Amino acid sequence: MNKLLLILAILLVAGCTSNNDTGSQSNQGIIIESLVLSPSDVVDQEPFDLFFKVANVGGKTKIVTAYIYGPEWVEETDLDKHELIAPNKQTGSIGESFVFEKTFGPIDVSKGLTEEYTVNGRICYPYETVASTDVEIISLAEKRITDVKQATRTVKTQNSDAPIHIEFTIKEPLVVYDETTEKIPIAVKVRDVGGGFATKEESCSKNPDILSMDRISVNLEGAGITCDEKEVHITNKQATLFCTMDAATGGLPSKTVKIIATASYRYYKTKQATVRISGT
Repeated sequence: MNKLLLILAILLVAGCTSNNDTGSQSNQGIIIESLVLSPSDVVDQEPFDLFFKVANVGGKTKIVTAYIYGPEWVEETDLDKHELIAPNKQTGSIGESFVFEKTFGPIDVSKGLTEEYTVNGRICYPYETVASTDVEIISLAEKRITDVKQATRTVKTQNSDAPIHIEFTIKEPLVVYDETTEKIPIAVKVRDVGGGFATKEESCSKNPDILSMDRISVNLEGAGITCDEKEVHITNKQATLFCTMDAATGGLPSKTVKIIATASYRYYKTKQATVRISGT
């Protein structure tokens, strides 16, 4: 009965948090709401439980894989996988949450000693970012006719709700000076806003390859855009991709072109909890 009451309390308290924060956390995808070891202070002949609560606060329904690791008495088996339904902004409903459970113990500790152990909970889920922008390009003649000032505003980038954001640092209108050779250098900014880290691996794992961590590939389409590299290494939560785009108007006074960027990755988050075990 006590275990059931604890689960209900975790769901209630964390559920209230989700109601308040769903909108503000939409770029975090799936979050760890709590990792609880109960009781957190036990004797070595006493079992204890782990409750690992996750919730979908993002824009997509996804399958999350949960892992635990740390002390040697934690089994190497994964907790489980579970599909979490995303929030629905249209109806105002919050995203689905789920509590993974596991029971430990008894754990042997030498009589008279108290050991403190840290248990790590980790989640991994696949996610995608889609970003797009529209860029206005005008001819030199049109610039003179309209007397418009070049590079007066930065283009607005639309991002899907996702842990990774992509921004185009292009000022418009772009003025074409030479229709035959006009290639404009642009910078594409990649920012990690999810509170965890991304990897380029195609599947989840408890211990991701260090060479794939904070690395993702970005594909760009439209406006004759080309990049020397597609993969970026995110450091200090950001990275920059250097590309060029075709800024010719095709003989028109002006035109608007669309650029679309997509990135697919695995996203990870980790949380810790501690338990004190006394030997008897």
